[in-house]
Amino acid sequence: MIRFCKKCLYPDTKPQLNFDEYGVCDACIAAEKKEQIDWDGRKEELKQLVEKYKCKDGTKYDCIIPVSGGKDSHFQTHVIKDWFGLNPLLVNFVPIDLIPLGRKNIENLKNQGADCIEFTPNPKVYRKMEKYGLVELGDANWPEHIGIFTVPAQVAVAYKIPLIIWGENPQVEYGGPGVGDVLDRKWLESYGGFWLDKVNPVEVIMKQGIERRHLKPYIYPTDEEINQVGVRGIFLGQYLQYDIYKEIEVVEKLGFSRNPEPKEGTYTDWENLDTKYTGMHDYFKWIKYGFGRTTDHASIDIRAGKITREEGLKLVKQHEGKIPLKYFDDFLHDMEITREEFYKIVDKFTNKDLFKKDQDGNILRDKDGNLEKLQYDNIS
Repeated sequence: MIRFCKKCLYPDTKPQLNFDEYGVCDACIAAEKKEQIDWDGRKEELKQLVEKYKCKDGTKYDCIIPVSGGKDSHFQTHVIKDWFGLNPLLVNFVPIDLIPLGRKNIENLKNQGADCIEFTPNPKVYRKMEKYGLVELGDANWPEHIGIFTVPAQVAVAYKIPLIIWGENPQVEYGGPGVGDVLDRKWLESYGGFWLDKVNPVEVIMKQGIERRHLKPYIYPTDEEINQVGVRGIFLGQYLQYDIYKEIEVVEKLGFSRNPEPKEGTYTDWENLDTKYTGMHDYFKWIKYGFGRTTDHASIDIRAGKITREEGLKLVKQHEGKIPLKYFDDFLHDMEITREEFYKIVDKFTNKDLFKKDQDGNILRDKDGNLEKLQYDNIS
């Protein structure tokens, strides 16, 4: 029997999530604590911190902002450049399944008035890593999840820019023990997601016949390299009180474009807009843990008082658990698999305790290939 948070919709199958004695999850507790924080004081702390990193003679960039082109990228750049007067270097790890909307938002982000390094990985290596991620880890976005963290750190070392400014801390917003303001190797290995089950990406991909020299983008700098430059990664969300909808209002005025329709797997149109296969990543999260992107978004809205828990549950039942079809044929082609092979991979990673099965223990599918979840709440 799965246990769900009494306030939001998170289940106890969510990795690293904890519940208190009243059945309330980490993310809800963190949201309550935010209301007690002196945010004016935190903003002043941030002002003093970034002042220390400003390059006084203008010979170097003041900081690095890792960006994808999304709402958070726009907001981070706006805050750091326009509020605090820093000269940031934007660093974008470009996934190879970028769509036109993603490109449009990246170009708009540059037009805020900042230099940007776009790093495009070797597509042959990337595809092999995607395939390995799908078949062995249940995450075809695996190379992207590595590169978005490793490449900005590599640029920081190469350009000798010690400050990296990230956006929200997902451990705070979505639950987990990794609170605080520092993103470093230890945080990544514990909470960053790309060391899945302690898998070293370089070691496993070299076993697939790829030479180490072709894996440079996926190698985090050594401790010695980090210490020589004094690289420090901070979360902006530690110092500023994030409100997604207020943030969206700000970035839309800066030219950020939403998706024309809600993303597959959720009811919102403002997140994960840049690539084809984020919906597939969310689908695999659903089969592994019994929740997807709608649960994330509805839980945020419940905590913000925008919807009730009952309304959120209806949204979850309406939107989650369907194979994303918009780019499904492209996905099968790029992964070099058939639909039947896809189903076998899904079966491999499905938590069979969460879904309906036949009398022989085989997972049941409807006519569209979708699974049916057994439990959506603490009662049903």
